[in-house]
Amino acid sequence: MNHMRAARIVALSVVLCVSVLLSSPTGTWAEGMAPKVKAKSYILMDFDSGAILDEYKADEKRAPASMTKMMSAFVVLDKISEGQLSWNDMVTVSPRAAKIEEAQIFLKPGEQVPVKELFTAMLVYSANDATVALAEHVGGSEEAFVEMMNQKAKALGMVHTHYRCASGLDMHLYPDPPNVPGEHVMSAQDSAILARELIKTYPEVLKTTSMPNATFLQGTDHAQKKPNWNKMLPGFKHFYDGVDGLKTGHTNEAGYCFTGTAKQRDYRLVTVVMGTASDDARFSETSKLLDYGFGSFQPTELVAKNGKVAGKETLALPNGVERTVPVVANEKILIPTRIGEEGNYTIQVQFKQGIQAPLSKGDVVGEARVLYKNQPVKGVAPIQMVAAVPMEEASDFQLFFRKAGDTIKSWIN
Repeated sequence: MNHMRAARIVALSVVLCVSVLLSSPTGTWAEGMAPKVKAKSYILMDFDSGAILDEYKADEKRAPASMTKMMSAFVVLDKISEGQLSWNDMVTVSPRAAKIEEAQIFLKPGEQVPVKELFTAMLVYSANDATVALAEHVGGSEEAFVEMMNQKAKALGMVHTHYRCASGLDMHLYPDPPNVPGEHVMSAQDSAILARELIKTYPEVLKTTSMPNATFLQGTDHAQKKPNWNKMLPGFKHFYDGVDGLKTGHTNEAGYCFTGTAKQRDYRLVTVVMGTASDDARFSETSKLLDYGFGSFQPTELVAKNGKVAGKETLALPNGVERTVPVVANEKILIPTRIGEEGNYTIQVQFKQGIQAPLSKGDVVGEARVLYKNQPVKGVAPIQMVAAVPMEEASDFQLFFRKAGDTIKSWIN
């Protein structure tokens, strides 16, 4: 009887284990170890390398709601950088922009507001009226501005993204929706790519996204102080150490979404959750991803800049003055490695075919990529391997005597 009971317990345990494995979303790294995140799609990305530490349906196109405003901010910052726009430029609010509802700072038609104030309202309070006013000012129309957004998405490699408006507001909530065909979608991975590129290009944007609150339209009869919708910032319910951005989003279609970023010990992560069940959930599910990223991984330099890769220190160069040329990495490989599994990471080097002398120092001769358990680490781009020194072409006289010497050595051997 005891043997039968033990057998039943073992069988039940096996069934439970299999059920858990089948029901859990598969991560990019060692399956079964990542947290179970309650979102329709999500991703956890290393900021420096782009390595994807965990994901679920990250390429699925979904309504992004106000996370759209990250791209609107990118376009505005590009125009500032190009000198085509100034923070102090005054924007005249159109009747159309003033009618935009949901999150808003209650702009009035004909009112003039500085670009900087509208930009802050867009990122801190997710103000739709401020976003549309800014888009119309920069693009001449919201439609023209949206075209800039879609061009930028294409340039960044965001292949599962298309915008129809600057705000992310559902079209039926626009009193006069922009005339842009197609669907308004963005994947979790594209949102992470956008956040990463935005911070890399304009790190100062974090000064705005980390503001817990801001006061708008000071000096008017409708001045107001508004909080940041990001409740993971200091002073809020879901405070998480190191969080300084980036953008929330919510509509009935999108659910509750959040593209977040946090930095601890010079190690920055980017997270995206889409389609969570509530305002609290988008932050609690983000916390799971951040706990996992900071707790299970540590940044590790696998190859130094101008460093050699073991086993691939040289490249054969039969027509060179020397038979081989030393090769090095033109940049460092620094990625988060799973704590305790450093030995499972390797560097694969692939040299170009037909490389011959002469070579200059720095000439690209191949590329190196990171493998985890012999599989490429998703999101990490290969780095170039280059000639460490110049190498001249050997003369016909040198090659003749080299070949003769090799022949004599083969006879002796």
